[in-house]
Amino acid sequence: MDNKVQDKLNNLMLRYRRNLPTKLNSIQSQWQEILDRWDPQKLVTLHRDVHSLCGSTGTYGYSELCKLARKAEVFLKNMPLDKEATDVEKNALSSYLAQLKTTYLENPDVPSETLGMLPSSSKLVYLLEQDKSFANDLCDHLNNMGFYPTILDSAADLIVKVKEDPPVAIIINSNYLDNDAIDFLSNRQYSEHPIQLFCFIPNAELLPRLLAVRARCDAFFQLPVDTSYFAQVFLSKCSAVTESFRILIVDDTEALAEYYSLILTKAGMVTHTLSDPMQLLDELKLFQPDLLLMDIYMPVCTGLELAAILRKEKSYTKIPIIYLSTEGDRNKILFAISLGGDDFLSKPVSPNHLISSVRSRAKRASILNYYMRTDSLTGLLNHSSILAQLEIEIARAKQRKGPLTLIMIDIDHFKEINDRYGHPVGDRVLKQLSNLFLMYLRNQDIIGRYGGEEFLLILPGTFPQDGITICDELRIHFNLYPFKEQNLEFNATFSAGITYLKNGESEAVSLIKEADKALYQAKNQGRNCIVLSNKNTPS
Repeated sequence: MDNKVQDKLNNLMLRYRRNLPTKLNSIQSQWQEILDRWDPQKLVTLHRDVHSLCGSTGTYGYSELCKLARKAEVFLKNMPLDKEATDVEKNALSSYLAQLKTTYLENPDVPSETLGMLPSSSKLVYLLEQDKSFANDLCDHLNNMGFYPTILDSAADLIVKVKEDPPVAIIINSNYLDNDAIDFLSNRQYSEHPIQLFCFIPNAELLPRLLAVRARCDAFFQLPVDTSYFAQVFLSKCSAVTESFRILIVDDTEALAEYYSLILTKAGMVTHTLSDPMQLLDELKLFQPDLLLMDIYMPVCTGLELAAILRKEKSYTKIPIIYLSTEGDRNKILFAISLGGDDFLSKPVSPNHLISSVRSRAKRASILNYYMRTDSLTGLLNHSSILAQLEIEIARAKQRKGPLTLIMIDIDHFKEINDRYGHPVGDRVLKQLSNLFLMYLRNQDIIGRYGGEEFLLILPGTFPQDGITICDELRIHFNLYPFKEQNLEFNATFSAGITYLKNGESEAVSLIKEADKALYQAKNQGRNCIVLSNKNTPS
């Protein structure tokens, strides 16, 4: 990184660190004033300040403060303004705000390696919308999903910002699509990653849809927007852009394998190299790549033979294979592809060509795989896929000797919700909980719809007590969400059973049984609670 840029970032960090205690004290004082004399307007101001704290602490490396601020912010957002909060609600928020100050005092300094780590452009989102209230609400959703939204005032501002710092996505109301904006957006290519364009359409007419298409939008939504549906589409499209594809490189020349690995890693992919082709099946099972980049000519076993083997293995018939070779004979190249290859790159291959070929093949396979493996209603992994993924994560945890937590969740009284409000409302409840998982869980966590109203969460590298904390946060957020149908409003809850991999002795079937048994106990305890499997306390 350029030294001048780094110096500016360091100065920003220093100023933020100096001002942070004042911000925390101010928030604490505001809350105390509200407790002394309840004032809805002051509550609105407090919510805004906590929301700002949530964004800034994460940006400047205070990750624990950011998590706590997010809890307080969500809690404040769901507090009614038309009546005073209950003592339980007041005590809960007081606890969150007290934890903020305590956590800061325990560790006021950010680790030096976080300096300069401003939000990556791969998570930036620019928003151009006339309804500022709606825009602010949408920003809250985007923040919760891990993106960094910025509200802009004009198409001219948008053009300047995109040129300066390309985002992963642009969200724009079609009323802003004048000729200049359409010309700019339809020719957008200011980043190595494509910029996703989402348009809001104000009415049912054809013209705004035509303008959106001329701007090369990736999806449009007629106002008022169903935010749950928008979040699902936004995540599916932007995840494909920001996704870190896993690439396994098989080449007996380690210097070349390392070179390809560095190029693809710099482009945002996760790579693993293998110099011994005889270990391929073991590495495939553990690394679970999205694509195989493979040399043709290797000793002991050639790339062509490996491809022929994989195309006869049920688990690997669909994995993309790109050959790398100095082979120039057209007939041999065609023969190599006929054995199961998807593409052929001739050495030496330029970095840009390598990145483009690998990304496009991996993305195409990822899209096809998504539709085959996911549940059509929620977009989560389906039953068979989540079970297969559990087997994989157990194998990884055993190899790494690391923790693994499994959570089984079941929506309480779901049949009664369907019977009273109708199945479309029941579907909305399922989708809302699914979106909540996507918003609050980590990228490495695996989420699946186990069946009906049951969900399975796999948390790699997570101890059971941390799993309980995570699950309880999800439970509280879900319970606070208001579902509305005509003139009726209701809240839903879920129960959860948690188990974990202990000393590497468990298999998928036994873990499922343990989580299901703990879930059954949670139901018997009155629902809307979490039960940990009664294994001995983990060491």
